Amino acid sequence: MSPRSSSPIHALDALKRAGLAGTSAQIAVLDYLQQAEHGHFGAEEIHRRIARTGERMNLSTTYRVLHQLVGAGLVANVPLGKDHSLYELNTGKVHDHLVCVVCGRVEEFSDVTINRRRAAIAKEFGLRFAGKTLALQGVCADCAARAHPARP
Repeated sequence: MSPRSSSPIHALDALKRAGLAGTSAQIAVLDYLQQAEHGHFGAEEIHRRIARTGERMNLSTTYRVLHQLVGAGLVANVPLGKDHSLYELNTGKVHDHLVCVVCGRVEEFSDVTINRRRAAIAKEFGLRFAGKTLALQGVCADCAARAHPARP
């Protein structure tokens, strides 16, 4: 895990502590996620935002770097289906996600009962967690209201 940073130097330190090489692409992606106020970003969005800063990097490199950062525990992957994931800085805070399938809004939540049940299931099956992300998908209240406005 890495604290939020305001410079690529802190990103490089975090990468080195995690056993990564600290390439310019790794620094750019981690630094972007550290500086982002808070959020969940698709790989394409991360790539676009980094490109706006002048950093030249292929989209395939962005995906590869995200995979490396997830493997090192610096970034968390929120899987949303077969070919779509969101990424966020791994703060170490255990939480799950509510994802609107219409607007894409992501809300974080933590529930003690879910966390206990998840641990019990892992123990029952002798599973050591490699990741423990739960993403519940549905339609948020705002999108539902727009689709079916209340009648007077």
